[in-house]
Amino acid sequence: MKSRLLTYTILLVLFAAPAFADSIKVTFTNNGVLSGGLSSNISTTASDLAFDDTVIEGGPFATLNFNLGSFIGSLTNGGSFTGGNFELDAGSVIFASGLSGTLQKIGDDTYDLMGHFSTVFDGVRYRGVTQQLFLLSFDDGHVCLSDLRGTTTISAQAVPEPGTLTLLGTGLAGLVGALRRRKQAVQRT
Repeated sequence: MKSRLLTYTILLVLFAAPAFADSIKVTFTNNGVLSGGLSSNISTTASDLAFDDTVIEGGPFATLNFNLGSFIGSLTNGGSFTGGNFELDAGSVIFASGLSGTLQKIGDDTYDLMGHFSTVFDGVRYRGVTQQLFLLSFDDGHVCLSDLRGTTTISAQAVPEPGTLTLLGTGLAGLVGALRRRKQAVQRT
């Protein structure tokens, strides 16, 4: 009985483990303002695409677009934002997610934007963080954004598909049944 229980446990682990494999990490940088401002969609050039710290695309490969959504606070002192958008576009959108985070004033005209995003697409969970540094100037009642530069890190991890979860549940039910039968056999003797 113990050997059968051990065999079932080993099989369960072997079949379920690939669904919970380690994640991969994608990073890239961005620089400059192609268009937009804090009150609208900001577009910038994404470069230096890397997978697990190995650069596979050294130059510009896409456009990064993001906006702050609903901002709470003041531009002169900083604040937080929710309901923003984060999008990577290489001729067509290759990644899109909601964006939320904080905006902090770190110098005279220098600001730090730290945004977090998460989405599930084709059975893969993507989580990431983007950090953007830029200068803001307030001229004639207009906010001018310049010298934008940033780094984005995205982690991707497979989400267990329903078949794997069914297998896991069936295995656990089998283990519970085997333990229950064993307990009943011990009580009869």
